Amino acid sequence: MNCYKFRDSISLHIDKELSIKDINRFKHHLETCSSCRVMFQGTLDVVSSMKKLPSLTVSADFGNRLQNRIIREQSRKETNRRRIAPVESLGLKPRYAVASVAALVAILFISVSFFTGGNDNFSAIGDTPSLLTREVIPQEEDPFPQSHSPASSIAAGSRADSSSNQLPII
Repeated sequence: MNCYKFRDSISLHIDKELSIKDINRFKHHLETCSSCRVMFQGTLDVVSSMKKLPSLTVSADFGNRLQNRIIREQSRKETNRRRIAPVESLGLKPRYAVASVAALVAILFISVSFFTGGNDNFSAIGDTPSLLTREVIPQEEDPFPQSHSPASSIAAGSRADSSSNQLPII
């Protein structure tokens, strides 16, 4: 028998619940191992001093009061569990809910920063810059009347092309 099995068998030996084979192993280990012998002797001393203590007498209704108290404590624990249950019935534990909200706030902040171009100056509605507009210049009347001759259509086409390129005509 090793020391671990010996220590597990001490209470069984005191209560006389070991088999004859285990008792022989127990006694052999007790004779050969000094540390287990000291432990066994200490355990025997504790048991003998406990037997010397006077026994306590309790009232006749102690068992009933103890049983009622146990029932009250068990029902109190069940009541506390019921209070917590609705939070978990949603499928979210509080720490996951807080983490989800924090992630949502972070995503919202990043997207606002992205769409504003990283500009920290958030302007009010009245402070928005006006849209860039291109000034439309009215065209003067064509000094050359259009005729139906091929030369005039070529000249008109070159004027139309030059006006679309916005290059000065020389």
